[in-house]
Amino acid sequence: MKKTSTAMSSTLRCLKVLEILADEPFELSFSELVSRLDVPKASAHRLCTTLIEANLITQEPFTRRYMLNSHALWIGSGYLRHSPLYRAAFFPMQELALQIPGTVQLGVLDQDYVLFIHSVGYAGAPDAFADVGLRRPMNATASGKIFLAGMQPDEVTRIMAKSTERYTSSTITSAERMQGELELVRRARYARNVEELLPRYWVLAAGVYAGVEELPAAAISITLPLSEFSPEREMTIAALVKEAARKTSLQLGPNSVSRAVLPR
Repeated sequence: MKKTSTAMSSTLRCLKVLEILADEPFELSFSELVSRLDVPKASAHRLCTTLIEANLITQEPFTRRYMLNSHALWIGSGYLRHSPLYRAAFFPMQELALQIPGTVQLGVLDQDYVLFIHSVGYAGAPDAFADVGLRRPMNATASGKIFLAGMQPDEVTRIMAKSTERYTSSTITSAERMQGELELVRRARYARNVEELLPRYWVLAAGVYAGVEELPAAAISITLPLSEFSPEREMTIAALVKEAARKTSLQLGPNSVSRAVLPR
């Protein structure tokens, strides 16, 4: 049993290295990796050696810093290549981005974050483009509010308890205030975010549903410069975002989404 436990521990630590290098700044020195892993140097060296042999990470020859290798992309992109969500949303998102200059994102739940798995960018908001694989906190995103609106109150409270970072003065960090915001989301059937994550930008999002699930399988959102904001324009754009989400839901059908997109 002890041998199995040790092997499992080493495997999980290898995966932790990959997670660390998948986040900013995307490359670390050996000493920085040791610090983040909180393991002895000899153990960290074995982990790095294993991952290099597996072609999952590489060490830059001059800086000696570690980073993910292209083979890791091939493995990770297997999720997209097998994703019915990605295929169902592809053309509705393209159509939405052509109707409203901005960036359109497809987000799913990854634990307690929104993970963006597809993004279409046009001239309206080039510096707000969400790279594929980008994760954002649920409380500071319109897509996150869509997911929160489908959760039970105690689950919302749990997530908000650790959502304490203020990205702007408008970021919602109070569970009570968020519960009030979610009531508006449920009534309107879309969520909005005005400078809560990115200054000078506003975002509208709508849920994509598969079957009778109360929790959305995904959220489609559009990011626009704040200069484009007005109550009248919000209603028009919200209708287009909801239509894109509706078309995606129809493409999905009732049983096509894996439970893997739901939070653990």
